[in-house]
Amino acid sequence: MTALVEAVIVRDPDGPTSVWVFVGGEPVETVESCIDAGAGWEWEDWCEHRDEMLAGASAAARELLLTLLDGPPGGVYVEGRDDRPWLDPAA
Repeated sequence: MTALVEAVIVRDPDGPTSVWVFVGGEPVETVESCIDAGAGWEWEDWCEHRDEMLAGASAAARELLLTLLDGPPGGVYVEGRDDRPWLDPAA
């Protein structure tokens, strides 16, 4: 049997993203991992955001996040990166 999974996402372009998830019509705890490397990010802040997402992820989500974070869309707008690798080689 397949459960219906619904996600309601509100994205404020100048603020946070809010996410609510329902499985089979019942709300479940949600951990939001938003990869939005667009304008407004400084490299150090982006790294902190990246590391917080990875630290709070399950093993399966972390595996997907590592793939998605290695060259995120909009990354050309992150200021101060200077061609450093997207992922911390030490992590």
